[in-house]
Amino acid sequence: MEISELKHQLMQQARFNGICAEGYGLMRGYDRDSLIDYYVANPDWCLGRNFPDMRMLADEFSDCESKGVFVGKTFHGEQLDELQTYIFHGCKGTIKVGLNIDKSIIPMFYIANGCRLRIVGVGQWVPARSRSVVPLYIFGKNDVSAKDNAYVKFNRFTHDLL
Repeated sequence: MEISELKHQLMQQARFNGICAEGYGLMRGYDRDSLIDYYVANPDWCLGRNFPDMRMLADEFSDCESKGVFVGKTFHGEQLDELQTYIFHGCKGTIKVGLNIDKSIIPMFYIANGCRLRIVGVGQWVPARSRSVVPLYIFGKNDVSAKDNAYVKFNRFTHDLL
């Protein structure tokens, strides 16, 4: 889809979902990459309102894995710890996560749209450090299994869709 049509549809959905005037103004000036960055920077608002809808995510944003956005992906034990924020829509499989010591990152996971994920904590012992705490923000109905272990403690935050 052309960027002008994509922006028009996104902005229409955003208005319908009650975006603030400042956010709407920012969207107007953004190119596609900036729109994706804005989405990753505001996952609570977006996921709580199912914005953008799953059809648009699948059609227009299924190529954003390098920015931490996964749509309809099946995982096979990949370790995700290079980015601060990961967003999952309709994904399934097993993911590994833990502290990225070199980059000082403990990822945050945002999960929505019927994901079926098993999340496993991995890591290495760090002197004078307790387990890494990985937040899981779960929006709507998903099947998420995450069990604390010696390396990672998972904090779950569940949210209903607005």
